[in-house]
Amino acid sequence: MIYNNKRHRGWQSAFGQALSRAGMLMLVLAITSGCRTVTKKPGAVIGPFHKPTNYHLAGGEMPADMRRVALLPLTSALDTREHRSGRAILQETMHTQVAHAGLFEVVIVPPAKMEALTGKSAWRMIEELPNDFIEQIMKEYDCQGVLFSHLSVYKPYPPLSIGWRMGLVHLSSESNNGTVVWEFDEVFNAGEKHVINSAIRNGVKNGLSDPELDYDFGLLNSPRRFGRYTAEEVVMTMQRLVKPLNAAYTEGARVPHDPGRGFFYGQEPDGRRTP
Repeated sequence: MIYNNKRHRGWQSAFGQALSRAGMLMLVLAITSGCRTVTKKPGAVIGPFHKPTNYHLAGGEMPADMRRVALLPLTSALDTREHRSGRAILQETMHTQVAHAGLFEVVIVPPAKMEALTGKSAWRMIEELPNDFIEQIMKEYDCQGVLFSHLSVYKPYPPLSIGWRMGLVHLSSESNNGTVVWEFDEVFNAGEKHVINSAIRNGVKNGLSDPELDYDFGLLNSPRRFGRYTAEEVVMTMQRLVKPLNAAYTEGARVPHDPGRGFFYGQEPDGRRTP
């Protein structure tokens, strides 16, 4: 048998070149993959971070008898289509975060019920309230406080911007008046680096974010997801200063009741109160 050494050398050379090209391709992929891992490692978000500062808790503690709080319908600075959409998207988000904080039992007042009780479907804390406003709310929901929430800014396109103005009022049946316990007024602007970092870190913590994508897609283009971050930050300013008064409501399970009156979060203790 005659062995063709020339053909063998040619095959060997072609095979070696193919291996070399494959090796170079694998090396390039490994290098680029390694670089991406270093710069955008999922779960690792580097600061600076945003920390809300414009809030106040009167006396540094929650009133001892603040066991149940009525959450009033969300209002907004404008009545444009954008702001109406913002209210629809963010009202439940804010209510859920307040309930999950476990500071008190919460009951949500639907706009229709608010209008039936007070003649108007939504009220801002700075407005002149009806004389019997507090009496009506306390009688209907057996609560010791009300939470006003207001969208001061709502910009649903990049860079997203959401502003919250909040007020927690302690009710008193004796004076038919209320005392502001906690106030918050701040704007979250996704055009600012420290806000972006905080929003992405929050999404990672909640399992809703991928740092590799969120700078161009996802969280920073979603009013709902960005709104969740802002609502959680708002409520955390209350949590930083107050320990939960009733650990039984920490889980914040939602229990529906008569839709005409609203629903509340948490187990109803001993079946004593039904909203």
